[in-house]
Amino acid sequence: MAEREEVITLKPATARQLVRSLVAVILGSLVLRTAASAMGENIQFYFNAINEAARSAEHPLRAIAGAHIYGISYTLGGIIIATFFAAELIGSPLFGAWSDRYGRKLFIIFGPLFGAVAVQITAMTTALWLLVFTRLLEGLSTAANAPATLGYIAEATAHSPKLRTRVTGLFEAATIGGMALGFSLGGWLWRHFGQPAIVAGIPFTSPAFALNAIIYVASLVIIWLGMTEVHERRPAGRANGAASDGSVLRRYWRIFTSPRVISFAPAWIAINAVLGVWINFTARVLTDDRHHFPEQLLVGRFSSVQAGNILAGYLLVFVVGIVLWSVLFAQVRKTLLMLIGTGGLFASCLFILLINHQPSLSAPALLPLAGLLVLSIMVQSGFTPAALAHLADITEDHAADRGVIMGLYSVFLGLGQFIGSSLGGPFVDWLGADGIAVVAALLGSFAALMLLRLQRMERRDGVSEAATSSSSPGVGRA
Repeated sequence: MAEREEVITLKPATARQLVRSLVAVILGSLVLRTAASAMGENIQFYFNAINEAARSAEHPLRAIAGAHIYGISYTLGGIIIATFFAAELIGSPLFGAWSDRYGRKLFIIFGPLFGAVAVQITAMTTALWLLVFTRLLEGLSTAANAPATLGYIAEATAHSPKLRTRVTGLFEAATIGGMALGFSLGGWLWRHFGQPAIVAGIPFTSPAFALNAIIYVASLVIIWLGMTEVHERRPAGRANGAASDGSVLRRYWRIFTSPRVISFAPAWIAINAVLGVWINFTARVLTDDRHHFPEQLLVGRFSSVQAGNILAGYLLVFVVGIVLWSVLFAQVRKTLLMLIGTGGLFASCLFILLINHQPSLSAPALLPLAGLLVLSIMVQSGFTPAALAHLADITEDHAADRGVIMGLYSVFLGLGQFIGSSLGGPFVDWLGADGIAVVAALLGSFAALMLLRLQRMERRDGVSEAATSSSSPGVGRA
């Protein structure tokens, strides 16, 4: 018990060095998320361009790509995109453990380095196996950077809980803000630099990706020059106590399969799968001008810039909703709030279907439906803070593994987006933009069933606890 109450100090570092280092980490994360989101969006536009080249013998992409031209269905595109999340899901726990052992800065830098290599390869090929490889490399970029960054922030602010709260808030803002900037930037890059070109004698299938590499490099430079490694001073018995890779994975598995986590995880994974469907298919659907679904308003009627701004707007509305619910949800039971958020998801699916079947972009009902969609997204966003709070509550039963349990947030996010990216493709091939709404509603239905089951379990456990307390006075929960 005494070991748990230890005071952790840091190796000597001036306040100026610490502030400069934290600013570099946050700013570098902002730039990195911008580049990663732009890449994730541009790969969707790229699939459309490859499809166009497969249909037209005169397409300029054929002159550079040669024989590597083929149709990419939404199903195949979703599987390619899903490899990103597979790499992130598997790599995050391992890279996190290695950063504990070998230092944070190396792995934080691996993020923009892997990303820059991935986009540069993408800018010069349409070969299927290379596109899969670049998505894997992008996934490893996030897997290396995110846990090391969070670990660094925790380590550098160990002496000040107040500073930690502020820095983690700024990091979340940088992450979400970077994603929004990336969606808008990705659309702009594709409009102006998406077409194949020969630059300085080098053939690029899409210079937009090569330019995005510059953003990754900017993130690397910011972190490299601005960040100073910080190390905690620990008791001698724990100085070299980094867990082995196998131990880390076993701990994750043990916590993941505990009753409270396993009863809650399916619902959150399903909601994250919805996020995977919307983020990883919407830009491609909005700009797909193959006219496969001419009766659908949301298929192929938008430019890349408009599609990027729509995604950025969705993200900003979602964030506003999270902020509002974070203030308002304190008096509401968490499972109830998650059910309310799931209800907002069903409403969003309904409004998407109604918007998609309006006669034109100037239809009188379009603006009111868009406003209702925005409101439903705000309601839907209530799921996230409630789920995080519920996960934090679970840590009370596993005080020694709080970090592992909160690390499940990344696991649930990666697994959900992997499922959404893999599952959404066939629905979009089948139903176009309607398919996005249908698969989201199905995933939401599964989440709602799991939440109702969880709610019944909580009520049952509450009765048991009450009975136990009344029959055993003076005995409280451990």
